[in-house]
Amino acid sequence: MEQEKFALIAGSDSEAEDCHETTGRITSKRTVSREGSWRHNRRFLIFHIVLIIIYTIIFWSLSVGYWREASRGSIVYSPAQSAVRFKKQRFNAELIIESDYIGDPTPESDQAWHELLENMNIAVPASDLERIDTESIAVPGEPGMYVAGLSVFHELHCLKRLRQDTWRDVYFPNQTAEDLRLLRLHTDHCIDVLRQAILCHADVSLFTLQWSEDNLMPRADFSHEHQCADWDALNAWAAKRAVSWEKMTSLKHPLHGKAFPDGHGTSLGASEDQSPTVHEHISV
Repeated sequence: MEQEKFALIAGSDSEAEDCHETTGRITSKRTVSREGSWRHNRRFLIFHIVLIIIYTIIFWSLSVGYWREASRGSIVYSPAQSAVRFKKQRFNAELIIESDYIGDPTPESDQAWHELLENMNIAVPASDLERIDTESIAVPGEPGMYVAGLSVFHELHCLKRLRQDTWRDVYFPNQTAEDLRLLRLHTDHCIDVLRQAILCHADVSLFTLQWSEDNLMPRADFSHEHQCADWDALNAWAAKRAVSWEKMTSLKHPLHGKAFPDGHGTSLGASEDQSPTVHEHISV
């Protein structure tokens, strides 16, 4: 009996060892399983963190691009938007100003205005016109290109027109009553175009008031800094795309033939149907 008990006890020890080994293997498998699960979860977490970072960068880039474009005022498409550069510029706003663009009519002042408007007509592809849902006249000799212009040049033309109207005897002599009526229409057109343009651009820089020793009333000071487009850069962009005087004067109306048989348009700038004409585009 004692031997049998000893054998049983011995057998029990062996079974205990087997059980311990089995338990160890089970524990080891559980540990490996947990490590594998953690590695999987860690990779899953890292993947989603990277994905969130990528989405954040994309969203930030799109937001910055949107606000940058909005700050440039480019909610209306223009191919010249890439050429717009802003800078600080102090106006010369004294009552007496020396400038090539004012004063008595002279060949020098006329030339200065001519050069300012020289790049009024530019050639643009059909894709640019499609972006603003419109059409235009084809550029002679340039397939797929169409005549257009930056509105700033039209506004400058209108300012030039108002200057000329103050010197009517010089620039518009010997006009008939009908000529004067059309001239008045064009001048009024330009006045309101400039009114709309000024309200559109809405310069929000400040002007100030000061007292002066020789005047009872305060004096306005308009000679402060303004946010201005770099005109030289924008004009250079237009110059690269300018339509030559020769091409403009070779335009042909599809029904009536050559648009400018004498090489220039009417100085009145208004036609019989009371719509503005492109005389300034031809002879500036």
